[in-house]
Amino acid sequence: GASVHPRSAACRAGYEDGLRRFRDEARALIEFQSHPSIVSCRDFFRANGTAYLVMEHEEGLPLSELLRRREEAGRPFDEADLLAVMVPLLEGLRQVHEAGMLHRDIKPGNILVRRSDERPVLIDFGAAKQGVAEHSKSLAPYTEGYAAWEQVGEGKLGPWTDVYAVGAVMWRVAAGGNPPWAPPHPVKVEKRANAAMRGEADPMPSARELGAGRFSPGVLDAIDRCLKLNEKERVRDCGELLGLLRGSGAVEKAPAAAPPRAVERRAAHTAAEAVGQESRQEQRKAPEAVLPKTTPQARSGKRQRGMLTAAGVVLAAVVGWFVLPMWQEAREKREQEARLVKMREEREAAGVEWFRDCEEWERWCPDMVVVPAGSFLMGSPESEEGRYGDEGPQHRVTIRTPFAAGVYEVTFEEWDACAAAGGCDGYRPKDYGWGRGRRPVIDVIWEDAQAYVRWLSRKTEEEYRLLSEAEWEYAARAGTTTRYSFGDEITPSDANYGEETQPVGSYRANGFGLYDMHGNVYEWVQDCYNDSYGGAPNNGEAWERGECSRRVLRGGSWLGRPGYLRSANRLRYRTGDRDFIVGFRVARTLAP
Repeated sequence: GASVHPRSAACRAGYEDGLRRFRDEARALIEFQSHPSIVSCRDFFRANGTAYLVMEHEEGLPLSELLRRREEAGRPFDEADLLAVMVPLLEGLRQVHEAGMLHRDIKPGNILVRRSDERPVLIDFGAAKQGVAEHSKSLAPYTEGYAAWEQVGEGKLGPWTDVYAVGAVMWRVAAGGNPPWAPPHPVKVEKRANAAMRGEADPMPSARELGAGRFSPGVLDAIDRCLKLNEKERVRDCGELLGLLRGSGAVEKAPAAAPPRAVERRAAHTAAEAVGQESRQEQRKAPEAVLPKTTPQARSGKRQRGMLTAAGVVLAAVVGWFVLPMWQEAREKREQEARLVKMREEREAAGVEWFRDCEEWERWCPDMVVVPAGSFLMGSPESEEGRYGDEGPQHRVTIRTPFAAGVYEVTFEEWDACAAAGGCDGYRPKDYGWGRGRRPVIDVIWEDAQAYVRWLSRKTEEEYRLLSEAEWEYAARAGTTTRYSFGDEITPSDANYGEETQPVGSYRANGFGLYDMHGNVYEWVQDCYNDSYGGAPNNGEAWERGECSRRVLRGGSWLGRPGYLRSANRLRYRTGDRDFIVGFRVARTLAP
């Protein structure tokens, strides 16, 4: 295989010193696995003329992407969101500094919000960056706007260097809720330093300017102190910054703990993960040679034992790969059969009109329920807790004829039947290792949902479509006026908003016999996005004018906060974005 070599003899000293520093810091990182907000390092070895650091695979969303999505939806981070990320991150970074290490490249793209528990994880430790920098400042990796002056100019690196980057991340959060004229990213430090030397105004607005009215003065002052050009004027370390944030009068929002059922599922998938799943192979390629974690002298004496251990791991992984999914599928099938019996009893008790456009034993068509005609007040009152501005003004909508809605969100089982029959453009969405079957299909864009209802319409010779936004809220409320269809409060026993996707129908139905209208996955509707209901149709039809490159998602998801699951909550979303929190539900027009 290919090997890595210095480009010239003159580069060798720097290259070898960089490898040495990489090795020393890698060994320290391997021992440092005591904080959940720092990525775990599992192994280090040399091969192919270079060195490798094996790090724990973390699934989640980079903070940079999370900020973008929230801001595009008109819901930038607030102070509670900021502290939920920064406080645990600073606690972990403080331990890294106490171990004598620096990160040197903290930025939103290197902060992962873990999917399982929404905790921030600091990734991409630059193990060799300091060694490279001593030989060639121009080769030292850093990110413009997040790098302190001592990284690109003169000065001594220390914990205050990472503090500058943390301050720049917080500044970026504060800047995100401002109009388009505000700079979306921190100004690079060279430009700021040049302005200071010429006696000109700082080209980067202060956090005090950007966050006034949205963040407390104490938090904004802490951000500005982190971003001082002179490290002697800057917040010195993570402990001091934590004290400033905690003493600001702000209210911290503790990150959610991983639910026990989620932990159990992750443990069940461990063996399968050992041989790699498709989505993870794209992110982490195995190196050509994986050597046992021992010294070179001990390696030869332990080679046979290492080979046996490796064989055992591979065997366990292969067994897990085949047996665990089979066991899980059988268990889910039994649970689903029990749920179907319970649902039939609930439908009979509620008196809802339920039907299918195929035989009951066939799995390709969705279960449907007739939603009666009626009138309701769409949107939320200004007094509703958690309300956003695009949920108003409240207005009366009258739906004059009944329509049918999917009892459940469209499942993988139903989607895969479409793809196998030549519909849905043959697209097979990822399931992220959670399973397919009766779980809601995810990773589908708005046009995918349209492709599915076109196929279903041809197959059944009936008029299937997406719900309009008004129909969706009418169906979700099911005659209620509270925040949720079951009241003003919500708990994990009411809806899925803390775990990966769950099989449809795992929670109780609403008054119209519809399941998972709150949580599990966001659902595409037909309407273009408008930031106000001014001029919206009042007859239940879809609003096909407005920002049609972005459509509306409804219902919240397994990854969302409880407030996002409210009946009136709306999410503006690009029609071409795929996401593991997005699915859809179908409607059917009924003949007169």
